[in-house]
Amino acid sequence: MQTAELGTDYGRQNPWWETGDVSSSARYHSERHSDYQYKLDNVRSSRFTTIAGAAGSGKTTILHQIAHDLIEDDGVPAQNVIYLPLGNPRFQIGSNVIRDAVDIFATYYWRRDADHGEGYVLIDDAHASDSWDEQVRWCLEEFDDLTVAVTLPTLNRAQTGPTEDLGVDTESDLLLPPKFYDVITESGRAQVEKKHARGLRDALETGADSGDLEPLRSSVDALTSSLESTSAVKRGVLDYFRGSEREVDTADVAHNLESTIYRDIPRYQQFEDRSDLYALCAIAALNTGETLGLKDLSGVLECDRRTLQRYLDILEDFFILTPSYQYEYERRRSVRLYLRDPLVVGSLADLDFDGMLEPDVERLLTSTVVFDHLKRLGFYYQRRNAQVHFWESAGEAVDFVVETGDENPLPVVTQNASLDSDPIRSIRAFCDDHDCEFGIVVARDLEPSIDEEVAKLPLWLLLLTI
Repeated sequence: MQTAELGTDYGRQNPWWETGDVSSSARYHSERHSDYQYKLDNVRSSRFTTIAGAAGSGKTTILHQIAHDLIEDDGVPAQNVIYLPLGNPRFQIGSNVIRDAVDIFATYYWRRDADHGEGYVLIDDAHASDSWDEQVRWCLEEFDDLTVAVTLPTLNRAQTGPTEDLGVDTESDLLLPPKFYDVITESGRAQVEKKHARGLRDALETGADSGDLEPLRSSVDALTSSLESTSAVKRGVLDYFRGSEREVDTADVAHNLESTIYRDIPRYQQFEDRSDLYALCAIAALNTGETLGLKDLSGVLECDRRTLQRYLDILEDFFILTPSYQYEYERRRSVRLYLRDPLVVGSLADLDFDGMLEPDVERLLTSTVVFDHLKRLGFYYQRRNAQVHFWESAGEAVDFVVETGDENPLPVVTQNASLDSDPIRSIRAFCDDHDCEFGIVVARDLEPSIDEEVAKLPLWLLLLTI
């Protein structure tokens, strides 16, 4: 293939070289998620940034948004930003596609003599090139005024050692499916100031750490009173379950899941039967929030416990499925499995999203989004991939336990009208056993109320915390 043909293809993927306007690209979207600024700041401040997320999480979109803001807000010349879609087969020809592309970019396009002469290389699906890490290292060594950002399907298994050994500033970040806050605000259903959403988040941690619930009462009042109407936000929960405001449907997420299991995961780890990974996802979809014996799971999949753990680890590392284990149990005998995207649950469980949601379906989806949201809160509280546990003892059960930055537990129970159980009694039993300050009861149709030991929060209100 001639260099001229390659150059033409680069130009097609980077139309802003001609127009100066990234927004003319079909892959650009103007709406920014609430955590977008962190990712942009990482690219601005570090020479190498990794953005990891599941297939379909918006990695391509965010790279185009970063390109747009570098050009429009920072004054970087449009020719100094190159986007490389390595997931495109045309960009997989040869063993050094990144090096070759950057060499052509630096020779023919990059205006290093401009006022803002630094260059930016934004590589989508970098893992599609086997030696991407070595090639990125070469680029950073060759050009000391070059910044590289890559997207990957996993962070824990990313092969970033060669670049980190170089000694340049590096950052990494996660990209998960959109939060309820983003869906509600971007769709125009409601305008929620970030200070109110974050105030509620911080008040939950304060209550768990100190037992002082006055900040929680104040933050709930401030957020609810700032809304013109709560009815639109309440209705938005069902649309959030269905993914109505997203540009994907259950067929899309099913395709993304298959691509991850059968294409992406084998680049990092081989399994004798990859269909077991898919089967484990189906089990999670059909049994969301249910306690499953690890021995029973091994029997169903006809594998040993060690192999089962490898399955769980790889699915978690690729942001597909996350296990939840019994709180403060050293020996793991049981697990609850949670898919991280309600649309994946809908796809694998063959749910009908067109009509009214049946109570059992709503329970599955509520458990899915609450678990995912608490994982995000735990990450903020602890500044790491915090575990979200469950608890069962003497007939009482707490669905979720997340710890604060000071390692104080916060129990959360999703109220299920179809079950003969008292969520307040369960929370008090947990608090008696673990000396915690208070817990949360969540349901879709609750009115917010805060007592001495228990806060009752509607699902929409909990999901607005960011």
